[in-house]
Amino acid sequence: MRISLRKNLYLRAALLTLILIAGMIIAVGFGSIKIETAAVIDEFANYLRGLKTDSPNAMIIFDIRIPRILFAAISGAILSLTGMLMQTVSQNYLADPYILGVSSGAGMGAVFCIITGAAQIFAPYGVYVGAFFGATLATVIVVRIAGTSNNPIKLVLIGMGISALFSAFTMLEIYGSKNEAQVRSAMFWLMGSFTGIQWAMVPITFAVLMMLMIFIWLFRHELDLILLGREEAQHLGLSTERMQQAVVLISSLAIAITVSIAGIIGFIGLVIPHIARFIGESRHAVMVWFTSLIGAVVMVWADVMARSMFSPEEVPIGILTACLGAPVFMQIINRQYKDS
Repeated sequence: MRISLRKNLYLRAALLTLILIAGMIIAVGFGSIKIETAAVIDEFANYLRGLKTDSPNAMIIFDIRIPRILFAAISGAILSLTGMLMQTVSQNYLADPYILGVSSGAGMGAVFCIITGAAQIFAPYGVYVGAFFGATLATVIVVRIAGTSNNPIKLVLIGMGISALFSAFTMLEIYGSKNEAQVRSAMFWLMGSFTGIQWAMVPITFAVLMMLMIFIWLFRHELDLILLGREEAQHLGLSTERMQQAVVLISSLAIAITVSIAGIIGFIGLVIPHIARFIGESRHAVMVWFTSLIGAVVMVWADVMARSMFSPEEVPIGILTACLGAPVFMQIINRQYKDS
């Protein structure tokens, strides 16, 4: 029975992997300039044969769309995994990656650079630098205030306070700007976007994803114990304080890097872990694979919709993930609490 169940999980994971790979290939053809599937296959075939072409299609595919699609898949997996970690450590299935206020800190830093023009100092990465510093500041404050407390409610409430504070500062920055173009740019960034993703950003986020997956795999048993309850976990010899601090630090770092590049993308980290538990299991050894794969698939297709719905204009991806994620989340909650 157990072998059959494990084989079933492997088949589901393999199917999700095939769906992800196929989706990424198909996604290459979508955008402000539609490229037929046959043309995409021809360009890939030429690349594999070592034939470099300077055609417009080749430039769009290899210089713009492939790094963007890879980043979309990686960021979807990162947001989903950090959401799963936050739900575990806070023992709250309504938690998401932004519960610690890291995204609000990143938003404040990025908007500050956009509104004040400080982004020009570190051009072309000024906004990313500002967002990362803002996210780091929020993380330091949360860790400093939370200290060694292992109370998940205290952690969540501190995160909510930090989030509200930095969000207020962000709105003050936007309100104080008299430049309409700067305000528009700031708002677009706050709603999330993959515009301008370059190859240099892919290895950085891939390294973050690997770090997250290795961490979850190494501490999968400890994370499972937390699901039993903190008192039970402590009775079994787990230091919940150290585990909480480790999860907070690694999650904050992952979110800081991802949000500093792509902006704030909601509902992915909240909804995907629920879907992964439904398709797979609640054990973290299984969740790490299903959560990352489903998050990657959803983000790739959300990006396709973002750049195709009103082509050649692009919709901020955070709007789409909210539109898609909110109804799914309400349905999940309704199914889980239908007898309440």
